[in-house]
Amino acid sequence: MQILRAKGPLPGFKVVELDKVLPELVDLGEDREEANYRCRAQTYSHWVLMYVIAGTSRFGIEGRPEIMLKPGSIGCFPPNLSYWGQCGPEPKHHLLWVGLELDAVESRHPEWKLSQALNRVHAAHDLMDLERCFFQVIREATTPSLHQGCGLRLALDTLVLEVVRGFTEPKKIISLVSVHPAISKALDILETKFRKNWTLSELAEEVGLSRSRLAELFNLEAGYSIHKFLTKVRVRHAKTLLSHSDLPIGDIALECGFATIQHFSRVFKEVTGQAPLNFRRRCDDRDFRKLALSSERVG
Repeated sequence: MQILRAKGPLPGFKVVELDKVLPELVDLGEDREEANYRCRAQTYSHWVLMYVIAGTSRFGIEGRPEIMLKPGSIGCFPPNLSYWGQCGPEPKHHLLWVGLELDAVESRHPEWKLSQALNRVHAAHDLMDLERCFFQVIREATTPSLHQGCGLRLALDTLVLEVVRGFTEPKKIISLVSVHPAISKALDILETKFRKNWTLSELAEEVGLSRSRLAELFNLEAGYSIHKFLTKVRVRHAKTLLSHSDLPIGDIALECGFATIQHFSRVFKEVTGQAPLNFRRRCDDRDFRKLALSSERVG
């Protein structure tokens, strides 16, 4: 596995050589682009799943109508198609993508009928639940851990299943974890809209519960208070930006929903045991050691 950071001022990364961890996973990454950025036409020999977090994008596919993706949209692109991408006028564009060989997933789950469900270019919208699935695949792929291959396989299968559900039942996305529907919605809101400073009253209104009932159920089913859960989500996102981008720490603080760099640094250290700058340095040192070891092996 190798993590390639994006060149230029905007953070982003691409993970390659994932077949050493999971053979059917080709690559994945996170792209951030400026307004009106255009990507030249490319052809891939594998499936590509894209999820838009911010901004609008349109994609042109050879011999087919263009498709539009907005925040919460997913695009599915089969192999051996040539297509280009064009960002809209919004100042920030942020998307996640995963490249995979679908045959291996289909062989594990023939009842899903993936060849039928995903046999052409697809686009579906208002699927905010999928952001959490994409990030889970990225976390499993980029975080060496016990049984990493098994964890990555489960995360990938979950993502593909939710994508199929999104295309076949776009209004009936079902969580794989059986929790109270309001709590499931609250979890999705906090996972995907963590930049907002949610109050208990605002979140309760969003999910249709009273403040006291939401707080009680959330603690019971999520295992954390709402504030602690939101903090964990923000710190987790910050760790990704610190390790996979050159974005200044002050910008990362704002990107993750912290009002000041001082508040961000204090909370990050409380959760991880180290300051953001030290965390980034350790990640850089680890990447350097991996690169040096890889060069030695090649030599």
